[in-house]
Amino acid sequence: MDCSQLCAANYHYKRYTLEYFLNSAERLGFDAIELWASGPHLHLEDFNKDGLDNLKRAIKAHHLKLACFTPEQCVYAISVSHPDKQYRDRTIEFFKQHIEAAVRLDCNQMVVSTGFAYLDIDPEDAFGWCVDAFIQICRKAETEGVTLALEPFTKFTTHICNEASQLLRLLREVNSPMLKGLADTDVIATTGVDTFDTFVSMLGKENLAHVHFVDGNPGGHLIPGDGKLNLDKVLQTLKNIDYRGYLGLEILDRRYIMDPEATMKQAMNWYKERI
Repeated sequence: MDCSQLCAANYHYKRYTLEYFLNSAERLGFDAIELWASGPHLHLEDFNKDGLDNLKRAIKAHHLKLACFTPEQCVYAISVSHPDKQYRDRTIEFFKQHIEAAVRLDCNQMVVSTGFAYLDIDPEDAFGWCVDAFIQICRKAETEGVTLALEPFTKFTTHICNEASQLLRLLREVNSPMLKGLADTDVIATTGVDTFDTFVSMLGKENLAHVHFVDGNPGGHLIPGDGKLNLDKVLQTLKNIDYRGYLGLEILDRRYIMDPEATMKQAMNWYKERI
């Protein structure tokens, strides 16, 4: 593990411009970023090819690598588990468009999720819709050379994919070399079925594409050191499997939005002390 694997992310910079975020990441010495593609920074409908090309140049001008592209898919009308086919088809197109944008930005990894699923709908039906949708999305990913990191959510969002066994089942059913898993330290702790170690062990190193490296109580998506999760043990687990991927700082708690750079500096310092 080294500092180049830690990704600054713009989630908690939403009260500042995207340019400020890029300047901040460069000032703090980050090599890589995870880019949350959402308004006000990057709502894709507001960006044409020239806009994406300009953003790519800006990222490179700040000596940064776009390691992971993360479309907003929690608060938008996006879900591959929805019973309405029109809803699912719109979601498929949404992900395909963001795959194209990722390529335009020289990024070869993108976060995806199952979206939500109604509790009064047969979960096997929702799982089937999800698989069918990801088969289509993965065809696009395979053509474009973009790895999709599928993130489980907690039960408060969905019951289709919350834990390692469900994620592994989804990966096997879709059966695409471009669909992998994402391990979110806070989601795993909040779900309470797996530990980080058992999650990674069940998923397999070969299926782990990305990590959201955050603290929690559990819950909160806090910076390392502000919660009670054993992130030192998480780092040891990743060292044990010789993890070479990225750690995205998906910081979501609103306490950080007024001074996001100080927050990101604290996260970087916490990490540096341990590696």
